[in-house]
Amino acid sequence: MTRRLKVFLPILGALLLLLSIFLAGRLFWRETGATAMEVTRLPPTACDLNQMACRVELPGGGDLTAELTPRPLMPLQPLTARLILRDVPAESALLAFSGVNMDMPFDPVPLRETAPGQFIGQTALPICVTGPMRWRAEFSVMYRHRQIVAEFLFDSQ
Repeated sequence: MTRRLKVFLPILGALLLLLSIFLAGRLFWRETGATAMEVTRLPPTACDLNQMACRVELPGGGDLTAELTPRPLMPLQPLTARLILRDVPAESALLAFSGVNMDMPFDPVPLRETAPGQFIGQTALPICVTGPMRWRAEFSVMYRHRQIVAEFLFDSQ
């Protein structure tokens, strides 16, 4: 066997292996029905989470009720986030906060399912050194390659 052939055969073998992995992955992707996540963002509601639990109707039926306690919502105080879903087969849920009048995003909090359609999680708002802060709370629900995001605005002191 020539020297060139000895170098070429392992390279050809590696390329064939990569090609077969790529084709198998494409076939698996197609067979499992994997698709991109469809995201539906609901407009912010007029309901204030600092005053009460808030309920929104979801497109396609069902509703979502979100609650943050204890109230009033204060920075650096432990908060309990509750999410109750009716007629929505949720697979998972998240809560994400971000500042409205100042860019203060932080990592989403996964909510754990405690009963069918009921999720709970613990978090806290960061402190804002400039005083009162307007916040956006986004409750995200994932199911059947869909994500629905319900947005609520509230103020903290």
